[in-house]
Amino acid sequence: QSLTFLFPGQGSQHVNMALDLYESEPVFRQTLDQCASILGDRFPLLAALYPPPLTHSRSAEPTSKPNHPLTHTANAQPALFAIEYALAKTYLSWGIEPQAMIGHSIGEYVAACVAGVFSLEDALTLVLRRGQLMQRCKPGSMLSVLQPAEVVRSHLPPTVEIAVINSPQTCVISGPTEVIEELKTQLETQTIPCRLLETSHAFHSALMESALAEFKQVLQQVVLHSPTIDIISNVTGTWLTDIEATSPDYWMRQLRQTVLFSQGITKLLTLNNPVFLELGPGHTLTKL
Repeated sequence: QSLTFLFPGQGSQHVNMALDLYESEPVFRQTLDQCASILGDRFPLLAALYPPPLTHSRSAEPTSKPNHPLTHTANAQPALFAIEYALAKTYLSWGIEPQAMIGHSIGEYVAACVAGVFSLEDALTLVLRRGQLMQRCKPGSMLSVLQPAEVVRSHLPPTVEIAVINSPQTCVISGPTEVIEELKTQLETQTIPCRLLETSHAFHSALMESALAEFKQVLQQVVLHSPTIDIISNVTGTWLTDIEATSPDYWMRQLRQTVLFSQGITKLLTLNNPVFLELGPGHTLTKL
């Protein structure tokens, strides 16, 4: 069997995610506490994940309150990273080791950290800054469309892009809110199923470009290593090379370019008897 760890991206986070594990699994708790300690005052991780009034309500509902800290990109990214990394360390402590890994957008950072591309300290710094810089970008919208990316691409105006290719039959488009809303109306009149994603920004589009230069400066201060476990790249949809993994330019492009998740899964399906294990707060990638 070829076990692949899947690390989901933004959107699956919610208050009290993995609280039972935090209370019952020593390795999970130690790892999450370690992440919280490294982040320190830069981001109060445990307070954001497990706010006191909710601690005993066991609320597993996704956060829909617009003012909750985890709905903000700047907070969602480090919170998700920490939960997914703690899950990975827990499985590894049980002797469950992956032959390959794939992450969806921010999830690729978890895969890279598990594979030793960057230290946990550096990974948390990168993820925190990535989220903050993306949050500062001009707002926009994202629309999931039940149609192959090649078909959708041919109808897009210049300001809208394919942000994510999740499966051969679906994609997500990203761009200015008013243009995305017009497109939604057009698609609905053609009875093409589509839905707006709960997001404040147009990720993986030109609206992210104002974050790139500053993010590259942060990347240049980090030591990057070749991965010790095979990782699928979101940027290429195939195996991440040592040259890419150790290049600040690659990680800068990963913030901006289309997430080729579908192509990555297709590649993983060529492994011998592939088994997929999603390490995150839901089953978003398993559904895909």
